[in-house]
Amino acid sequence: MSWVSAITAVSQWIFLYPATFLIYYAYRILQLLATPLVTLGQFALRCTLLPFNLVLKFEALLTFVSAAVFTGISLGLLLYYTSSFTVEILNQSLGLTYPLPRQPQAHRAGVVKGPKRNVLERRYSPLDEYLASSSRLNRKDGLLSATILEEEESSQDSNGGHYD
Repeated sequence: MSWVSAITAVSQWIFLYPATFLIYYAYRILQLLATPLVTLGQFALRCTLLPFNLVLKFEALLTFVSAAVFTGISLGLLLYYTSSFTVEILNQSLGLTYPLPRQPQAHRAGVVKGPKRNVLERRYSPLDEYLASSSRLNRKDGLLSATILEEEESSQDSNGGHYD
């Protein structure tokens, strides 16, 4: 048996050591050739992740701004709907729902008219009321009734009559 173990030990030295030696140096040569490609890949990855790193530096600021935007939008919508609901309730309780006058519609051939709305279905709007009243003034009395006319004064009356 000792001859068998001696032959296997010698054969390992003869065959396995040079194979291991060649595999190790082939690996080192491939590593040397692949190093520029790995470095280039790492550089591309860093450049790709640069915006995320920049965002991470401003994480606290972005969290604050996004929370402020969300809070502002939600409270603004809540305030808008609450105030419009309150105004609508007050207008209805005080009887301030005015029907708006009908606006003349252009009659064109081939235009399909939508269903006519009831005058009571229209919502109250101060702007529409103002426009309706100003158009009534212009139709009834003309433009001159709303114009302020100034009196012309003579040169003696404006100086108190003491100018000689």
